[in-house]
Amino acid sequence: MASERSNAEAKAVLVAEPRVYRECMRNHGLNFGRYTVDGCCEFLPLNDDAFHCAACGCHRSFHRKEPSNHHHVTLRPVPPNHSPSPLASHGKRGTACDQGTSLKRTRTKLTAEQKKKMVRFATEKLGWRPQRHDEGEMERFCGELGISRRVFMVWFYNNKSNWWGRKSEF
Repeated sequence: MASERSNAEAKAVLVAEPRVYRECMRNHGLNFGRYTVDGCCEFLPLNDDAFHCAACGCHRSFHRKEPSNHHHVTLRPVPPNHSPSPLASHGKRGTACDQGTSLKRTRTKLTAEQKKKMVRFATEKLGWRPQRHDEGEMERFCGELGISRRVFMVWFYNNKSNWWGRKSEF
């Protein structure tokens, strides 16, 4: 058990490499309508304040950050009985496993029949103004259509301005 704990702790260790900040990009002539930089070539932290430069006095965010050649990865401790999520193991679109840092969500495709029913429900039952007492009916309706309540609410607010005040012509 002690070895499992040390393995989990070893996985959670992250070596922080110091970032290098180069020349100061602060525009000192902004008040005069000019572009003037102070000529500070490298960020040197003050002894008592690590965010201000000893050479020019500017905040570290004004200094250009040197790009690194590798990606920074944050590690979290992994529980001993952890298994990957089902989505990650199947390589579904939108998982961090197969897309790297790019997370794309899949678009919900609604059929014309579903849209027609949603317009009718929003117009006749909700009056395009959902109330708290309508939540049970919305849940039932979404269950019949086979969509989540969140998908319905996103569609509802995206289409509210198009249909509000009209009769159900769909």
